[in-house]
Amino acid sequence: MENIIKRITEKGFLVSSNLKINEKDLDDFLKYLLSLENKPFIVSNDTYNDFLKSKQKEYVIIKKHEKRPEIPTKVKLRKIYNHTNKKIDINDWVAYYYDRFNKISNILKNRDELRSATTISRVKKINGRQQVALIGMIKDIRKTFTGTTIFELEDPTGFLKVIVKGDEAVKKVDELVLDEVIGVIGTKSKDVVYADKIIFPDIPERPIKKAKEEVYAAFISDTHVGSNMFLAKEFSHFIKWLKGEIGTPQQREIAKKVRYLFVIGDLVDGIGVYPNQEKELSIHDIYRQYEEFSKYFVDIPEDINIIVIPGNHDALRLAEPQHVLFQDIAEPVYKINNVIMASNPAVINIHNIDDFPGFDVLLYHGMSFDNLVSNVPFLRKYGYERADLIMEFLLKKRHLAPSHGSTLINPMAQDFLVIDKPVDIFASGHIHYTKLGRYKNVLTIGTGCFQEKTPFQEKLGHNPTPGRVPIVNLKSFQARIMKFR
Repeated sequence: MENIIKRITEKGFLVSSNLKINEKDLDDFLKYLLSLENKPFIVSNDTYNDFLKSKQKEYVIIKKHEKRPEIPTKVKLRKIYNHTNKKIDINDWVAYYYDRFNKISNILKNRDELRSATTISRVKKINGRQQVALIGMIKDIRKTFTGTTIFELEDPTGFLKVIVKGDEAVKKVDELVLDEVIGVIGTKSKDVVYADKIIFPDIPERPIKKAKEEVYAAFISDTHVGSNMFLAKEFSHFIKWLKGEIGTPQQREIAKKVRYLFVIGDLVDGIGVYPNQEKELSIHDIYRQYEEFSKYFVDIPEDINIIVIPGNHDALRLAEPQHVLFQDIAEPVYKINNVIMASNPAVINIHNIDDFPGFDVLLYHGMSFDNLVSNVPFLRKYGYERADLIMEFLLKKRHLAPSHGSTLINPMAQDFLVIDKPVDIFASGHIHYTKLGRYKNVLTIGTGCFQEKTPFQEKLGHNPTPGRVPIVNLKSFQARIMKFR
């Protein structure tokens, strides 16, 4: 241990007296410490645990289960958030938004129309009328009494007023939100730009991937174990179906080939999540809630990879990105051998077998959806019943919570909510309404729930779809919904 302490201190770190690490990890651990943007003042067991979580392990499972065909599987954690304790100040917010601007502006610069985009400060120096292309973050949006939309655009060099004029640009004004990064093409005249085109970063159209063998992925969220509205009977039916014990012959054949199960947050109902929640709980202890949840999952066949991310009802901070569930609180879930913990959001690659690249799956619980449904006009029209449109909107913006305040944020040197790379599947939960969609060959999946309609949802006029589970045939890349209620 003396050698470990000596080597760490030589790199300029202080070492906690209770630090215990495996010596074989030392070289990689030192590289990890030196690579951190915000280096810890004291290296502790928490630092070491963060390092262990950051190791992008591949989980390969080829296990034989009675009456189930052998299908090789693979899960790779492409992008997960690793928590670092740090006091936050104004500089973190500045770095956070600079990172968002730089990432998304680089995406926009790949568009032919914006390759010549210039900075706002240079545009302001142009005399007379001239066609310009620029990229910026929306600082303010307003409408005149005649209905004309005016917004203020900013970049690291300054601010500029933009008046929406062209027909093509006018069509997009109802989709504009504060703090998103967009491209504008228009005419500079005096102190303003008259926009003819508004360009969102958007995702490119991707070819559809198809696995060589017939294998299925299932998606659930919002089980809310511990709530007195938890649908235990329906959830048990789902588990029994996975085990091949119930369903039609065709449904049982599908169950035998399920090898990936995504759990997209709100495993339990939590404690003190909202005022007077205790009146709606059947289990008033958070540890017992996770213990009860695990009792269902221990029965799932071990050849099914279970990928779990947290949600706003789980026992950790609300600010996003959310790190993986705390091991000491959710210990019974961690003990299930085929459970793989990830952050919210996360990108998971599945079924990368032989020369097949696998499918990249973006998982996001969906806390920003409430704000979007309330504030974006065309989304407000459909309410919570069109998760597909909400996810399409976010894919266009290349960000999971484009407006400041649309979700609680933990500012860091990097904006983890940027959708920096295209994916094959985008799956979310939170709104308790099942909906499938497809946008530019990206399969969008809104999961249902296993909780009865709550009094709060009743007040909102929201009608959830409990007991429904989307499943995807990875060979045909077609999705369907299984109903357990």
